[in-house]
Amino acid sequence: MIGGLALLAGVLAGLGMARPPTPAWLLAAAVVVAVAASMARGRPAVRALAAFTLGAAMAGGTVASWSGRVVTPAQADARVLLEARIVDTPARAGTELRFDADVTVLEGAVDARPRRARLAWRDAPFAPRAGERWRLLVRLAPLGDTHNFSGPDLERIALRDRVHLAGRVLPAALNERLALAPDSVNTTRARIALRIGDAVADPDAAALLAALAVGVTDGVSRDQWRVFNATGTTHLVAISGMHVTLFAVLAFAVARSGWRLLPASFLDRETFAAVAGLAAAGAYALLAGFSVPTQRTWLMLAIFVVSRLAARVVGAARVWSLSLIGVLLLDPLAPLASGFWLSFVAVGVLLFLGQGAVVHAPPTWWSRGRTALRLQIGVMTLLAPLTVAVFGGVSLAGLSVNLVAIPLISFVFVPVILAGAVTSLVSPPLAAACFHGAAWLYERSWPLLVAAADVDHALWRVTPPGWWYVMALVAGALLLRRWPLSLRLTGLVASWPLLFPTSTVPPDGRARIEVLDAGRGQSVLIETASRLLLYDTGDSWGSDGARTRTAVLPALGARLRAIDRVWLPSLDPDRAAGVALLAEERGFADLRVGGGWRAASLPARPCRDSAFTTDGVRVETWTAGRGGEYCVLRIVAGGHAVLIGGDLDAAAERGLVARLGAAALASDAVLLSRHASALASSRQWIEASGARLAIASGGTASGSRATALERWRRAGARILDTRIDGALRLELGTDGLDIRATARRSRYPFAWRRLP
Repeated sequence: MIGGLALLAGVLAGLGMARPPTPAWLLAAAVVVAVAASMARGRPAVRALAAFTLGAAMAGGTVASWSGRVVTPAQADARVLLEARIVDTPARAGTELRFDADVTVLEGAVDARPRRARLAWRDAPFAPRAGERWRLLVRLAPLGDTHNFSGPDLERIALRDRVHLAGRVLPAALNERLALAPDSVNTTRARIALRIGDAVADPDAAALLAALAVGVTDGVSRDQWRVFNATGTTHLVAISGMHVTLFAVLAFAVARSGWRLLPASFLDRETFAAVAGLAAAGAYALLAGFSVPTQRTWLMLAIFVVSRLAARVVGAARVWSLSLIGVLLLDPLAPLASGFWLSFVAVGVLLFLGQGAVVHAPPTWWSRGRTALRLQIGVMTLLAPLTVAVFGGVSLAGLSVNLVAIPLISFVFVPVILAGAVTSLVSPPLAAACFHGAAWLYERSWPLLVAAADVDHALWRVTPPGWWYVMALVAGALLLRRWPLSLRLTGLVASWPLLFPTSTVPPDGRARIEVLDAGRGQSVLIETASRLLLYDTGDSWGSDGARTRTAVLPALGARLRAIDRVWLPSLDPDRAAGVALLAEERGFADLRVGGGWRAASLPARPCRDSAFTTDGVRVETWTAGRGGEYCVLRIVAGGHAVLIGGDLDAAAERGLVARLGAAALASDAVLLSRHASALASSRQWIEASGARLAIASGGTASGSRATALERWRRAGARILDTRIDGALRLELGTDGLDIRATARRSRYPFAWRRLP
C-alpha cells in the first residue's frame, strides 16, 4: 500500500509544480528511479522514493508535453482552418453543438502538430458524429476564458482532458465533412445513445438512459442535475464501479451456466467464467468511456481474478493499492478529476469498515441489512468533507434516498438498460422494448426523487475555511478507528463549522464588491451587512444563460444569503435565460430591468431613477438612453463610490451627464460601459466620473477595446481588466476603495494557470 500512496504523492508533487520540468530534470528523475529500483529489495523506504520520483516525473512530463502544444491566450480570436476527427458525441446546449476533436491545423497562425480541440458550433447545418473527419474554419478562444474565485477551473479541466485549443466554428463554405466514421468504441457508444433517443420520447428520460448505458451525460438537464445533487445520487447517474461489478457478476453467471456447452477439452468451468466475466466488465468499461471509477473497478476485478487463477491470497489493502498504481500509470492526470478522489476514497472507506463485516455477519437479511446501513452511514460521513470541497455542500437527504435508490438503480434499472444497450446492436426492436421499460421505471420513480430534492435543506450549502478540511481529516481518521463509540463520536466536533458557519459579511458602512469574469458579459455582486445584490447575469450574445451557470451561481454558492435584488442593464434573450435560471436555482426578491420586461412572470419592474440606503451604503439607480432603455448603478459608502455603466453607449453617457451633472457621477472607480468598447467611454463621461480606477469587464480583445482603455489611461486612471486579471474583489468604505484580490494572482500558480 505504501507504494501506491508514494506514487500518488509523487504525481501530486508533479502536478503542483509551478512550472513544467525541463528535459534535464526528467532525465535525472529517470536515473533516480532506476538506481532506487535496483536497491529496493527489502527496503520499503527506497521503494517509496522510487515510486515518488516516478510519479513526479510522469506528471511533470505530461504537463510539459501539454504546455508545449497549448494555443496561448495571445492567439485568441485568430482564424485557422482545421482538419478534425470528432472524438465524442456532440452535446447540444441551446443552439450550440459542443464537442472535442483531434485536429491538425491546415492554415493559420498555429503550427501543424496534432492537437485536441474543444469546439462549439452555433447553428450547425447538421450534427457531426463521433469518428467523422471534417474540415472546419475556427476562430480560436482562450482555453480558460474566465477566471473567478469560485466555479470550474477551465484550464485545469483542459489539462485533465488533454485539450490544447478551444474555438468556435465559423459559418463558411469551407466547412465540409471529409469522411464518415469508421467502426470504433466511440461510434458504438454514439450509435447506442442515438437509438435510445429514437426509442424514448421524453428527452430527460433518454438522457438518463444514455448516461447509464454508455456514460454520455451531456444530455442530462440542469434540473436533473439539481435533483441528483440535492438527493446525493449524482454518483449513480454516470456508470459507477457498482454497475461494472454487477455486469461482471452477471457475465460470470452466464458464462458459468454456458460452460457445459463447450468442448470437454476447453478451460475448466471456474477459470472460463472468471475470464469471461473480466472480459465482459472490460468491454462495458470501454463502452462507458473508461472513466476513473470504471478503470478502478476493472483493475480491482483483474487483480482479484489473476490472484484466484494463481492461487494467491491478495489482501484488500493491496488490491486497492495496485488499482491505484494501475490508474496512475494509465493516466497520471487522473487526480485532476474529482471522480478519482470520490471513487478511491469511497472504496477505501468501504474496505476499511467492511473487513469481515459482511462475510462474518450471521446469514440473515436483518443482520446483513444492518451491516449495509452501517457501511452506508460510514461512507457518507467520511466522504462529507470531500463532497463539500468538490460540490460546495452536502446532501442531508442522501442517506435515506440512497438506501432506496442504490438497489433500485443498480439491480433493476441498470440491468434493463444494459439489456437494451447490448440488444440494440443486433435487434433494435427488442432493444426498444427494453428502453421503453426503463423509461416507464423513470416516469414512476422520478417524481419521488424530485419530492425528496424539494424538501427544505435537502442540500446543505456551506463554504468552510481552509483549516476546517485539516480538522475534518483528523476527525475522519478518529471515526475510522475501532475505539469505543463514545470516543469516536468526539470527531463529530468537526461538523461545528458546517452547522454554525462564521459570518463573512462586511460591517455596517462598508460594501464588498466582486466583479466576476464572465467572458464577453459582465456581472457584479454587491454585499452589505444585510443585503446581497446582483448587477447583470454575465450573459452575452449566444450564451443562453451559460454564464449564469458557470460564473454567477458558483459565486452565489459561496454566499448563504438570498439575493435581494437583481438589475439587468437592458434585456435580451440571453440575459432572460440567465435570470430564469437564477430564479430556478436561487430565487430573488426583486428584479429591475432597463427598458422593462412586460411579459415576465418573474417579479420584474422597469428600472427607474431611485435610491435607497441599507447598512450605511447608498445604492443609486438611473436610467439613460431613449425611453430609459439602459440601467446604471452607483454604490456609495463612506463618501466613496463605484459607478457601473452597464450597456451605455457614448450618446447615453453624454445624455446622463447633461441630465445629472458631474457631481452626481463622481466616483473612485468605474466599470466601463458597453463591455469596454470604444462605442462608450466618452470624454464627458470620463471627466464627470473623475475615477482613478477603470475596470474593463466583458467584451473581446480588439482595437475598439484598446482605444477605450487608452482614453482612460490618458485621463490618469489605473486599468484593471478581467480578461487579464480575472475576477476582482473590492471593498468600499470610509477609508476609500481597497482592491482586496484578483483571481489570477490569488490562486496557486499551477502550470495550467501560467500559460504564456
